[in-house]
Amino acid sequence: MINTNKDRLITLAVQGEIVPAQIERQYQATWDGRAKLCIGVGGINYNLKIGSKVFGWVNGDRAEPGVCTDNTGSASQKNGYRTKASLGNEVKLLSGEAKGERGVVVGKHGYRLPGDAHHVLLHFGDETVEKLTIGDKVLVKACGIGLEIEGYEDVLVRSLGPGLLESMGVEEGGGMLHVPAVKEIPHTLMGEGWGTGAHSSHIGIQTCYEPDIAAHGLDELRFGDVVFLRDVLSDWGRHYYRGGSSIGVVVSGPSDVSGRGIGVCTILSSKDGKLEPSIDSEANIGNYLGLIGG
Repeated sequence: MINTNKDRLITLAVQGEIVPAQIERQYQATWDGRAKLCIGVGGINYNLKIGSKVFGWVNGDRAEPGVCTDNTGSASQKNGYRTKASLGNEVKLLSGEAKGERGVVVGKHGYRLPGDAHHVLLHFGDETVEKLTIGDKVLVKACGIGLEIEGYEDVLVRSLGPGLLESMGVEEGGGMLHVPAVKEIPHTLMGEGWGTGAHSSHIGIQTCYEPDIAAHGLDELRFGDVVFLRDVLSDWGRHYYRGGSSIGVVVSGPSDVSGRGIGVCTILSSKDGKLEPSIDSEANIGNYLGLIGG
């Protein structure tokens, strides 16, 4: 059982909207020289959800589950939405046929496209998703910035709402926090996302080398899975740090493009190795939030 400072956190409304599906260019060169029409980024994804397997989707490349949103205002307004929204935060639809219905933040995924695109990923029930359209407005009850675990203030919390943190089964022991995770991933597999800021965006587990996919069980991963990143620090930016560790959530599918792969939104970080995984095949935020099997 952990205790936090949740009662002292500021809760703010941040607003975005559902954004269109995007294609960086019509065809992209894969790591082995093939031309691939990559789809799955942006828009409303009807059949990729939290709990779905990340591999096996035809033409999918860094495909995102659920509903993709962003703020479409000024640069500072975009940054506010992308930074303040945290996984587990409640969402309310402000416009469209599903106005008033509720959802939840389940990920953040940023990448290089013209215009510095970045998506805050939302989950809604199936009946609600069928009513949605591009441009529908959403309001996120943003809470998570400044969240700390009592006695472990040097373990930094990023993009994680207090309710979700408390439901993850984190346990204290031996001066460390033991976090349920489905896999441990070494820093040697990490690619796209080194150097990105820790409060938004993602880091990618490269998926161009097939022997590593099998060796580390990457083909077993599902959207929403919690993973442990060994020797990866995400205190302020994401980078290699021997002895450091991060906890993250799987937020996008694999890629055939060099250096890219399964997107992970980092949520906990320790410079001093105070995080350790408790391997658990059911460690998925969909289970913690009641989104799977319901």
